[in-house]
Amino acid sequence: MNTVPNHPFIEVHAMHPHHQHQPHCKQQCFVFTEIAEIVELPPEITKIGGEKMQNGVVISPYTTSSKDPCGGSLGGMESPIDSEAKSSRSKRVLIVLAIMMICIAMAGGIPLALQLRQSSLLEARLGFIRRLLSEAPLIEGSWTPTREMNYSNSMQEMRQKYVGAVLWPIAVPCGAQYLDAVQLALEGIDEAKRITAVTDSMHIVESADEMEQTHIRGEVAVLMGLGGGHTLGTSLAVLRSMYLLGARFVSITSLECTTAWAASTKNMDYLMETNATNSINDFGKTMLFEMNRIGMLVEISHLSEAGMVAALKTSKAPVLLINSAPATFCNGTNVASIPDRVLSLLPDNGGVIMLNLERCGERLLGVREAINAINFVRKVAGVDHIGLSGAPKGYAFLLAELARDRVWGNAAIKKLIGGNVVRILREVETLKNRLPLYEEWIPNELVESNSYCRYPES
Repeated sequence: MNTVPNHPFIEVHAMHPHHQHQPHCKQQCFVFTEIAEIVELPPEITKIGGEKMQNGVVISPYTTSSKDPCGGSLGGMESPIDSEAKSSRSKRVLIVLAIMMICIAMAGGIPLALQLRQSSLLEARLGFIRRLLSEAPLIEGSWTPTREMNYSNSMQEMRQKYVGAVLWPIAVPCGAQYLDAVQLALEGIDEAKRITAVTDSMHIVESADEMEQTHIRGEVAVLMGLGGGHTLGTSLAVLRSMYLLGARFVSITSLECTTAWAASTKNMDYLMETNATNSINDFGKTMLFEMNRIGMLVEISHLSEAGMVAALKTSKAPVLLINSAPATFCNGTNVASIPDRVLSLLPDNGGVIMLNLERCGERLLGVREAINAINFVRKVAGVDHIGLSGAPKGYAFLLAELARDRVWGNAAIKKLIGGNVVRILREVETLKNRLPLYEEWIPNELVESNSYCRYPES
């Protein structure tokens, strides 16, 4: 035992050689170093009295020794205190810290490191999705505002959901068929234009380019359309006029509203013609050809199954199905249930189904159910034929969870959120004016049994 000069009460024990090569010493230092690297120690642990932590060892202001407990160098620091005492204190700090971490992890039920990793990965995926949504518009199918709606609140909700564009079908009651359906459609178009004219955050668009430019400006693009073929009054001239007024898609039928030329998936018998078709008749096919010619999107979600198949095979341009879900997953009344047979025909036509996966009837869907439905449609129809019309817990969270699967990379998610809809818009625009003009009138026998408000021709 030696006495430190000028410190008669401090004794220093000489380090024995065998202390420097204990097998457990290296292991203890290794464990402590690992934890020190992972966890940022709080001040109350790293500072004990007048001491500090450095390189996993407690250093006292009175320390002058240049050796650590494992025999390594401490950068020339000198200590009058025995190295075994320093090692013992480091071990005590290590044990306390390890016990604290174990207790926290056990209290949570899940290892702390796993919780932090999961949270970090979700935030990374959400950041990835937000970046994609800033680069390309998320197009939501079938926005149906009401007269009582607060449009400011609606716009705020759209921004929170990262919606960049909406499809707005002008709704007209089926009971107005053969009466004033055309007039009601015109009034609906006028109202839509007046609403968007006084709203800085919305803009009616008429092409894919305008939609993308509106998104770049930070506004919501509105693609206006007609919610049912009865709004056309069985007239090709009315169809062309609606296009000139800004309508860019027509739902061939609305729910339960069979027309004289196309059958709905559900029918209101008192409004049906006695000789109504169960699909699309010849005049209906003429309507489709004229829509292709002028650049009007054909929307078929509420057609009968036979009508959907006929439209897919007749239309020269890709068709659209909005506010829909695969019948295998949902047969509710709030969405159009699309049979697997129709989904399998989409690749040949090039069309897109826009999935509403927020609810099925009155039942809210879970994120896992929504992802299963998306993957099912992708398997049947392909990634180039899917869009969105609604999502549980918001689009960003759904897409972030979808991105856990490596098949949903950057390009695939961009197609899903709106790229596929933009594609078919461009294809319809490309086909415009490449077909012959159609001037046919609907045969009188198809409408003569109804009290149609039409001046009799001589």
